[in-house]
Amino acid sequence: MKDRANRATNGRGGDLWSRLDAFLETDPRDAGCDAAVEMLDVYAELLAGGSAPSQRFPGLHAHFLACGPCAEDLEGLVAALTDRTGLGPDLR
Repeated sequence: MKDRANRATNGRGGDLWSRLDAFLETDPRDAGCDAAVEMLDVYAELLAGGSAPSQRFPGLHAHFLACGPCAEDLEGLVAALTDRTGLGPDLR
């Protein structure tokens, strides 16, 4: 079956199978990038404030665990919100 898929995709079968594997491993609770971007500021503020947003937003939590780019955005926003070094921008 994989040989047939390889021929059907002109030798790019490895990419097809890796994308299928990634899809099958997706957590069904994963809210997706659109929801993560929409709620990024809320989730980050809860994290920065010491709350556990994973309890309140399990779909977002699942997404941030699975999506590197969204997790990096979250990490950067939390770092900006919790910057206590005085090196961040002065927004006063």
